[in-house]
Amino acid sequence: MCKRVISAYFCLMIIFGILVTNLSLICLNIQTPHVSATGNTKATEISNLRGTIYDCNMKKLVNGTEESITVILPTQNALKQVNTTFSDSDKQIIYENVSKGKISILRANSETIGDDIKTLNIINRYSKNQSCVHLIGHLDSNRKGATGLEKAYDNYLSRCDSTLRIKWSTNALGHILLGNGLEVEKNNYPSLEGIQLTVDLSIQEISEKLLEKYKVSKGSIVVINGETSEILACASVPEFNCLNLQESLKNEDSAFLNRGIVSYSVGSVFKPFLAAVAIENNIDLTYECTGSINIGGSIFRCSNGTAHGTVDMKTAMEKSCNCYFILLGQKLGSEKIMSLCKVLKFGEALELADDFFTSKGHLPSEESLVSPQVLANFSFGQGELLVNPIQMACAYAVFANGGYYRTPTLMKAIIDENGQVVQKVKLPEKYRILNEKTIEVTDDILESVVSNGNGIKAYSRLVSNHGKTATAQSGWYENEREINHTWFCGYFFVDGIPYVAVILKEDGMSGAQDCAPIFKDLSENIYYMKKYRNKS
Repeated sequence: MCKRVISAYFCLMIIFGILVTNLSLICLNIQTPHVSATGNTKATEISNLRGTIYDCNMKKLVNGTEESITVILPTQNALKQVNTTFSDSDKQIIYENVSKGKISILRANSETIGDDIKTLNIINRYSKNQSCVHLIGHLDSNRKGATGLEKAYDNYLSRCDSTLRIKWSTNALGHILLGNGLEVEKNNYPSLEGIQLTVDLSIQEISEKLLEKYKVSKGSIVVINGETSEILACASVPEFNCLNLQESLKNEDSAFLNRGIVSYSVGSVFKPFLAAVAIENNIDLTYECTGSINIGGSIFRCSNGTAHGTVDMKTAMEKSCNCYFILLGQKLGSEKIMSLCKVLKFGEALELADDFFTSKGHLPSEESLVSPQVLANFSFGQGELLVNPIQMACAYAVFANGGYYRTPTLMKAIIDENGQVVQKVKLPEKYRILNEKTIEVTDDILESVVSNGNGIKAYSRLVSNHGKTATAQSGWYENEREINHTWFCGYFFVDGIPYVAVILKEDGMSGAQDCAPIFKDLSENIYYMKKYRNKS
């Protein structure tokens, strides 16, 4: 009996001794190389991406630029390599983190690989020279969409999250176990899931470069496919800096304002629509312009009081004779003109994508147009009429596509995690608003404005450009000087596709001087781009 008790006692003592020894090893944090990582792990998120936004050719508009970073564990092994590969300033950061037991994450300056130190490529949401910033928008401090498509599709883009993490082994106290190094964990990173836009990145970049080339400090270029009303480009200046929003907030020229969807006084680019109404109603007017006209006791003048002499509709458009179109408006009456304006969606906000709208603009009330003077202003695009560049592009598309109107669209498709289209966005229905004969006449008139009229600086030997200039009084004043907004609206064909473009400059000199040359440059750039694509 005694022997059995003694044997049991010694067995218990041996077991107790083993437990004490193991506990001591843990408490003393004795680390030995190549310890199996069967215990705990720690992880930190290195990069987190929202869903990708693509152009119409599946080029990435975001999530498209890479950056190399180096991740360093706070171990002696890592420090040995740090001493030979990093700058003094980086070393200081690393040493401080090692003393605190913290991981260091630095921008990589060399390829550095080891058990406890790794160089990784991460994807940046935005690039240094980010294109299409106003359409894309930006995120808030919580990585939620704050403006643009980031806001409109925030729920979907957030659900497309993908993450890049690093993991390392620790003991029961959370201390790093030597010899296990860093493990990279990718959770669908980078994800291909997202949305596809109608925007063509090449045309968008051409537009942005032209605004810079012609030193447009405030303005926009909008380009659409005239057949489908798909938005191919919407460039606005000044741009904001996606990577430094605070800097952009200081810009006095409202860098966050998307001038492609903001409404302005339009001036003479409205005249072709008045001409179209007259043609539809078989009104053919010849007029002797003396430089001014008296309507209801008010005097209205042509630009600089120029007397244009005897003009018909074509020569009046070429010379942009205000008096001719004022008289034409009086003969037509407001009801016929307003009828066309309404089917062109002037005065309505246009939905470009889910919950992403243009401004409404403004149409004068039918009651106000009872006044001959108000109707006179309206007839050459002045007074209360306000239209945004995208609205105007869709309206000019009617002249380019045979008389049909279609509301614009910015969305093309939903893309899955494999980069494949899972849902195409249906184009809005088109409907005829002008007859073919009217289009034949307006097409000839708008071509003549460029080849013979005040739109001559938009003329090109490569493409047949059609369009109209405008220098619109804005009603805005700066030091008692009224600010003019200048325009060129028009269209051209490349490989049978009608491209419609609207150029707008705030505080310009004249549409002929400011915007017509940009239109020519734009049309030729798109021509060469298409020819290059076809060859490749």
